[in-house]
Amino acid sequence: MTDGIDAASRLYGAGRLTEAIDACRAVLAVEPGRLDALNLLGAALFSTGQDGAARDALREAVRADPGNAAALTNFSIVLQHRQEWPAAARALRALAAVQPESAPLYSRLGTVFQEMGDLDGAIRFLVRAARLDPRSSVQWYNLGLIRMLAGDFTAAARDLHRAIAIAPEGGLASVQLGETLLRLGRLDEAAGVFRRALRLDPTVSEAVNGLARCVRYRAATAYAAGSGLGSEPGPRKGLAVRGALASATGYGYFCQRFIRTLRQRAVPLQAIGITGPESWQEEDLDPPVSAKALVNFLIPLAVERVPGLATVTFSMFEGTRIPPAWRRQCEHSDLVIVPTESSRMAWAAQGYPEDRLRVCPLGVDPEDSDGGAPAPTMVDSRGRLVSSYRHRFVNVSDFIPRKNIDGLLRVWLRSTARTDDAVLILKLGKGTNPAFGAELGALVRQTEEAVGKRMADAAPVVLINQLLSDADMTGLLRAATHYWSMSHGEGWDLPLSKAGALGLSLIAPRHSSYLDYLDDRVARLIPAAVRPARLPYSAQHYAPFHGLDWWDPDEDAAAGILSAIIRGDDIGPPSPRDHLVQGFTWTRAAERLLAILDDADLR
Repeated sequence: MTDGIDAASRLYGAGRLTEAIDACRAVLAVEPGRLDALNLLGAALFSTGQDGAARDALREAVRADPGNAAALTNFSIVLQHRQEWPAAARALRALAAVQPESAPLYSRLGTVFQEMGDLDGAIRFLVRAARLDPRSSVQWYNLGLIRMLAGDFTAAARDLHRAIAIAPEGGLASVQLGETLLRLGRLDEAAGVFRRALRLDPTVSEAVNGLARCVRYRAATAYAAGSGLGSEPGPRKGLAVRGALASATGYGYFCQRFIRTLRQRAVPLQAIGITGPESWQEEDLDPPVSAKALVNFLIPLAVERVPGLATVTFSMFEGTRIPPAWRRQCEHSDLVIVPTESSRMAWAAQGYPEDRLRVCPLGVDPEDSDGGAPAPTMVDSRGRLVSSYRHRFVNVSDFIPRKNIDGLLRVWLRSTARTDDAVLILKLGKGTNPAFGAELGALVRQTEEAVGKRMADAAPVVLINQLLSDADMTGLLRAATHYWSMSHGEGWDLPLSKAGALGLSLIAPRHSSYLDYLDDRVARLIPAAVRPARLPYSAQHYAPFHGLDWWDPDEDAAAGILSAIIRGDDIGPPSPRDHLVQGFTWTRAAERLLAILDDADLR
């Protein structure tokens, strides 16, 4: 069948892919398992968008000849495209045994390990790629970028310097170097690098923002030293804070709440935005104040050090142990403040010094619980008003694996019927993910297959996928009777705590932050067990939790809770409103934050 393969190759080269596929299959019908036919078939199928069939053909090609470089190369490309990272890593490592001196191959391995969340593994492969091709600026840039993500800022700066020395025209490497130097507190060097990046390309916004932060940090440093223009000696009781000043993220929300509450207490504040140029819109908080510390309401990677000011990181984590990269990124923080005991234990479990850990609970929003935002008018897919259902469950989540939307939908399918007087209001994401519809559709299909039941045969689900204002979010929560979480872990569940402050009944897993502000007196708690953090319907790790554990809520127990509520057999515990509103206020949170800083002599 040599003529058949030659003909298939010519068809493939001419772009006549469908005919090439047919020709390959004709050869394989006569000679099953023929390597060159399987390899060409896989390439042709992939070129027509049939990546699943391409993967199967190329897997057979690799089985036929495990050391064939062409088949392994094509197989790894298809696996990367399908984001099957562990399988892609295995294929690339097999290829590395055949091509041990290929720098691009080790660079690809580094990329795959980064996608899996294994940053230390990625560094090992990228180091080899850089050593095999030391004159490649790209190799050093990639290595420097991953080392920065892994928290080895000193090594990252060294690698980025090498990248720039090889390709001085590379503005992107200069921007990354500047941001790395800011994490090391080397302001003057960072400013020089940002200026150089702007000379190469005056439109690079990251360099503009980096310079803006350098200016803000220098002013804060001058005041800390008592040499700021117009500064006066005396007790330094102000605070410099940095965070997302205008963001719909959870970090942005609690940063903004702390700032407002501290201003109500007349605490002198300088507010520095996460990028630099942005200002606090409600009043002028741009000028520096006398302060001893910069309090960062940010994940550890985003924290930058300011000479002359202590570094305080206010963050949280949703698993049993923080990633090793977070441990390294926090190394230079004088204090790490977390909102719950669960997060404190996560830092301590990774070996972070416990004498540098403090707990400061967040607040809830009693000011929003007494009036204002009406419930929106919503209609389900059957044309029935949502407000007419007796049992109205709501969940507000980012559309990410940690929120366990697959588990939520499995329980909903198992515990509800089309005729039930119940509805689920599911607020997912902020409307910014263009692939949202396809990804949710795939998850729903997998869930229906796993349960053996269609969504159409369960109680209705009303989906919301858009950004909501605080007032609209309050209104949405008012539309429900129960807030229900199946999350794998929370640092602090802001929507749930707000729902509780509004008087909704709460259903949540018995794990992570929930244990700090909920108990059986005020919420229905679902048993949960510690499990490896994996993607839905997959053995693959969820990359941000690579090698870590989170919690799996007991779906049988959750289904029992929902069924009992819908049947009317479970009236549940009293409203959690008084417990949350009285026990967790933003005033109390701000007082606790100030007490922590005063106790450490950082204010």
